[in-house]
Amino acid sequence: MAAAYAALVSLTHTLDQILNPPPHHQFINFDRDRINCLREKADFLIDYFLENNSNTGGDHKEIEDLETRIRVAAEGAEYILEDNVMNQILAAGSEVDRSVETSTSNNLLSEGVQTAIQELHSIEEELVRMKKDHVQHKNSTSTQASSSSSSSSSSSRPLLPIGENTMVGFDGHVNEIMGALSTDESNLRIISIVGMGGIGKTTLATHVYNKPFIVQHFHVCAWFTVSQEYTEKEILLGLLRQINNTNRDEQKTGDDDDDDDDDDDDNDGDDDQLGNKLHKTLFGRKYLIVMDDMWDIKAWEMINRFLPDNNNGSRILVTTRLLRLAMDIGSCSPYQLNLLDEEQSWDLLSQKIYAEKRCPVELEEIGRSIAKKCRGLPLALAVIGGVLAKSKTENWKYVEEDVTSAVRNQGDEFCMKILSLSYNHLPIYLKPCFLYFAAFPEDFDIQVSRLIRLWVAEGFIRKCGHKSLEEIGEEYLKNLIERNLTLVDKLELTGEVKTCHIHDLLSDLCRIEAQKVNFIFTGKLYNHLYMLPNTKTRPTRLSINGGKWKGMKRTPYRPPTRSFLSFSSRDSTDYTARRFPLLRVLDVVEKYPKDEILQLINSRYVSCTGSISMSSSILSRLWSLQTLVVDKELILPSEIWQVPQLRHVEGNSIILPDPPPPDDVHKIILLENLQTLSTVEDFKCTEAVIKRIPNVKTLGIVCGTIGSNCLRNIGLLHKLEVLTLLCCPCGGETVFPNSLKDLRLHGCKIPWEEMSVIGSLPNLQVLVLFKNAAIGQKWIPIEGEFARLKYLWIHQCELEIWEADNTHFPCLEILRLGHLNLKEIPSEFAEILPLQKIRVDYNRNNDLILASANEISEQRENLGYDGIQVLNRTFGVLRILVKRGINLAVGGDGRIGDPYVVITIGNQRVETHVVANNVNPEWDDDLTIWNPNQSHLISLTVFDRNKLINVDEKIGEAEFDIGPLVEAAKMYPNGLPNGTIITRILPSSSNCLAKESFIIWINGIVLLDMRLTLENIDRGEIELRIGWVF
Repeated sequence: MAAAYAALVSLTHTLDQILNPPPHHQFINFDRDRINCLREKADFLIDYFLENNSNTGGDHKEIEDLETRIRVAAEGAEYILEDNVMNQILAAGSEVDRSVETSTSNNLLSEGVQTAIQELHSIEEELVRMKKDHVQHKNSTSTQASSSSSSSSSSSRPLLPIGENTMVGFDGHVNEIMGALSTDESNLRIISIVGMGGIGKTTLATHVYNKPFIVQHFHVCAWFTVSQEYTEKEILLGLLRQINNTNRDEQKTGDDDDDDDDDDDDNDGDDDQLGNKLHKTLFGRKYLIVMDDMWDIKAWEMINRFLPDNNNGSRILVTTRLLRLAMDIGSCSPYQLNLLDEEQSWDLLSQKIYAEKRCPVELEEIGRSIAKKCRGLPLALAVIGGVLAKSKTENWKYVEEDVTSAVRNQGDEFCMKILSLSYNHLPIYLKPCFLYFAAFPEDFDIQVSRLIRLWVAEGFIRKCGHKSLEEIGEEYLKNLIERNLTLVDKLELTGEVKTCHIHDLLSDLCRIEAQKVNFIFTGKLYNHLYMLPNTKTRPTRLSINGGKWKGMKRTPYRPPTRSFLSFSSRDSTDYTARRFPLLRVLDVVEKYPKDEILQLINSRYVSCTGSISMSSSILSRLWSLQTLVVDKELILPSEIWQVPQLRHVEGNSIILPDPPPPDDVHKIILLENLQTLSTVEDFKCTEAVIKRIPNVKTLGIVCGTIGSNCLRNIGLLHKLEVLTLLCCPCGGETVFPNSLKDLRLHGCKIPWEEMSVIGSLPNLQVLVLFKNAAIGQKWIPIEGEFARLKYLWIHQCELEIWEADNTHFPCLEILRLGHLNLKEIPSEFAEILPLQKIRVDYNRNNDLILASANEISEQRENLGYDGIQVLNRTFGVLRILVKRGINLAVGGDGRIGDPYVVITIGNQRVETHVVANNVNPEWDDDLTIWNPNQSHLISLTVFDRNKLINVDEKIGEAEFDIGPLVEAAKMYPNGLPNGTIITRILPSSSNCLAKESFIIWINGIVLLDMRLTLENIDRGEIELRIGWVF
């Protein structure tokens, strides 16, 4: 029901927007009674799903048909509503008489809304009937179910089969769990093992359970596999039967008929009688009970009341995929199983294939490659090991090409069935969010902020109380992480999840489940898109990773595409609004035709590369815009202050005009939904501006000439958590809000003796002071300040003496110092126990600082604690501006060439765009290479794009050395006048310089202008500028 639920929630968001349109769209007119009626029907079905997630009743086909009906009805209603809104907006802004079109649209709207109301009402009645039949059927069969459950074999004691007794990567867990089971603590304790499906929880528990030491340590051992479907009676009977069988094995006496009579007596009792019998059986005895594969706390609550605490060291061992459940019932922190690393993966795979033998040397490389592609999941490694053990070695290459498919298709899709249990158990409100991971390519690190914004724009998240939709989205993600369906990649310095991904097999599961309900189409354009039928059940979300639009029809698809995501930067940019007239989500990694945005009237989320200049006429049409992200300049009109639905606005440089003065002070529009605004040039920190963005959480601003009271107004942003501030020296009082967690200052010139304005912030965890953010020679912090600071980076600031101790930065974990005159780090930092890492970069007295950092680490070790990681890493960014080519040897065959430049160093490769028909091309492309190896030469190659033969021709190459540039940067030339020449480089046989070049200091960056002569060709030069940025 995931797609149906998502469609219903999205419909409610659209209905709310219609009932409460933005100020500029008050002319939007609908029959409010019908809209409210439709809203009530949608709300009823949503509430029904939330209350009856998996208890709808009906057979599988009946439920599938019902889901399709709900989805088609909800999406159809939303289409016709937004189509009518689009027509009304176009009519309002047009000088052409559109009365006929408007009348037709209104008639269609009236019919469509009424049809949707009737269809949802019919579905409502059908659901009520199905639930009633389900309850009656359940009651009539409960006795039979109880009887049949008594013969369940799921509770049988697990014994390790021959050949399966190897386990890799969990030896430490085995020892720790055995220790926890046998510890001297006498009270009853619950130990939990948690991890994603297939990671080895049951295997680990089985190893421990069957250890002779454990068998002898406890008087009674019992195992029950709970799984997702169970009754209290099934659990109690299973445990009693195991205990009785154990007693018989020990006594080896008695009559078989009497044993059968005991089983019959168990079956006849009700739950309480069985529970009391279990309590009496266990009372006074040291017991171990394993509850395997537990999915909810109800199973635990059912039997917990019957488990006596004999104060003799009895234990309960629980395995589950749900971290929250493990934490709720466990007596100690859960044992979290992580994916295996590459070496462990290969060890397990080779053991599964060859048992005790060694893998042939000639197969090890491909074997390791296959193991790596299993992404550390023991279940996948075990399955693929079985495949390879039965395969001819020459077939291993085919397995390597698509490991995921090989795992998925093996053994009646056994692996996928295990993983799908996690999806099936999800609450209905999490299922659309999980399926949305199918939109991202495998192994893609997903920015959490981006993911949650997309969930919001898609309409997946239902409003709840006073929380923002993003806060609810963060809770959803946390829930998926705790269920081990989502893996954390990186954490923010403040501890929040920054990037995440899902395992390849779960990604495959997402695509399978999404395809079943036509939730999203993923793939390449030329593969399958043209084959998708224009039917009501066609996917309305497209996620493209390659392909071309060429030759594909340009008319709108039916039903219309609502979301388009592209992850390929070199494919067609032909997205025309004629294809997507009702597009709501546009997330692409290339330059979107800006004139097309004007036509995307229903867009909620727009993210693309390049610059955007948005006029008043464009903005006045975008009635639903929530998120706008570009990577370059974003120019906004003053009307942006009258778009209350805005949530996130990001650009490399945002030009934001002052809000227009209101006609009526009581009609000032507050952007209460706005949470992100970054980075705004020449931001006016006036009280009037600040009060219009009361709930902003992330703010990036560049202040030019500002008044003495401007920075005080930032203190009015009581929900601000992340602030990046670039400004000139400011006088007057500076006030920051107590809510700040992350503060990054640049050029503010705050005296060190006035740092209390920052140090007193109670929630501050990250502080970056960059390029004269603070001034003065000496810093003596005040005790009690910076109480929660975890990360401190001081770069290019005046600081020579620093007197501090562990009372000043008690929570500091990472310290980074760069381009300072400081001679040493305070030795008392050895007593800051959370301190884990010190990094020093290009300081004037770098050797002295490095020595003091190492001394601090040694002091820590002498105190009996772990040492500190000291890094002296040369990290930098190489910025390359490829300006132009001169007299290139391009063309031939009667044509003028289409040149472009490729620059490589190590395994990094960047290139310019193609300039058509030009021997003197001007590219002006700004390229970036991250942390290049400074000992390597940079290779530059010029190609001629030849479409006739589909092979690009090399038309010259050159190399250049960045060593002199980096050495100049290490001299720390801060303070030099702009344009100062640091050194010059003459042309020689050892370089490709066409003329003398100069390393210059400009605006805080060391730059080198060069003209290179191309080699291995008769002519051609390339002009470029490179800069080294720390």
